[in-house]
Amino acid sequence: MRVALLSVLDRQTGPQQVPAPFRLLAGARLVERQLDIALAAGCETIACLAQAVGREVIELQHRAEAAGARFIALHEPRKLSGMVSASDELLVMAPGVLPEEEAVLRQLAKPGVLVFPEDPAVQRGYERIDAHFAWAGVLLTRGQAVEQLAQLPDDVDTPSALLRIALQSGTRTYPLETRLLDEDIWLNDPAPEHLAARERSWVAGHADVAPFKAPGLAVAERMGARLARDTMRGNLARFLALGSAAAAVLALAVAVFGWLVPGFGLAAVAALLFAMEAVVRRVSSAGQVRPRVPLLVQALAILIDPVIVLLIVLASPEDTAWLRLFVPAVLFGLLHLGERLAQRDWRRSYADRVMLTALLIPAALFGVIQPAAAVLALGALVSLFLTAPPRD
Repeated sequence: MRVALLSVLDRQTGPQQVPAPFRLLAGARLVERQLDIALAAGCETIACLAQAVGREVIELQHRAEAAGARFIALHEPRKLSGMVSASDELLVMAPGVLPEEEAVLRQLAKPGVLVFPEDPAVQRGYERIDAHFAWAGVLLTRGQAVEQLAQLPDDVDTPSALLRIALQSGTRTYPLETRLLDEDIWLNDPAPEHLAARERSWVAGHADVAPFKAPGLAVAERMGARLARDTMRGNLARFLALGSAAAAVLALAVAVFGWLVPGFGLAAVAALLFAMEAVVRRVSSAGQVRPRVPLLVQALAILIDPVIVLLIVLASPEDTAWLRLFVPAVLFGLLHLGERLAQRDWRRSYADRVMLTALLIPAALFGVIQPAAAVLALGALVSLFLTAPPRD
């Protein structure tokens, strides 16, 4: 079993400063980012050294338990001996360090100490371990190290003590690229400007915005990414989901009363807000092992398409009988096939409901919604042959 040891004991922070473990990056505290990495590394139990169990530690506990891990707050490091057996592995992260997840998962598949060259790491506050290297703030060691820790005084710097114990027991060191430091990817007690730079790259890396082959989604998701960067750790995703649901309901309501063009306009707004919500939620939950998807979002993912189908039905001539439903059903069936069967860089094009509803607005205005839907279905069918991956 793997156990993670985190710490919110920051002895370097002044009385007027926010402790390094509690500084925010992309809407989450640094210690919460450490927790996400520990969970991704397979840790089933999370121990956190804390002077007191405040709001931040309680929220950290909720984050761990939501991912299915056991969480224990500790004041005395010697209590670790009752949690960690000699056969366990202990993942240790120094307070205020933000590692790169991929590097941790790649290098620490087995016990080891992650290090940087002493120049420039020591100048950036990393702990020197010898003439050539400094500790990067993350290590994985055997559980028996905890037995030696229990023999030390309670006021010892626990992560640093475990580092010395691991090195003395012959644990291998793994040097990391200095690029991680130079590009502000791996941080230690970060200054505001370093956090801002890392946050920009974090949002860009996790937003995963659509290419302009899906123009509607591309615009909507870039708007969402911008909002996500400006409103971290808020309820923006929830408000966007509620706005999307309200616009979808209004779209059907006004269409039933004969206002078809406003109905399609509101459907376009619903699709736009839903796409923005997906990006905001993706950024805010980035790094979490089991991010929760709200029930409203799950419902919208299912119901957006039926709403547009019903709008097409309402806008089609009544004398076309079964074609009123058949044509939009074929259209959306082909779009869903495209999402699954097309080459990866074209799949988002078939999922672009923002562009689809925008194209249907002028068709509704001129009363040619059914021919327009039929032409779009034919276009989707032809494009499937052009965008499908080559067969062996």
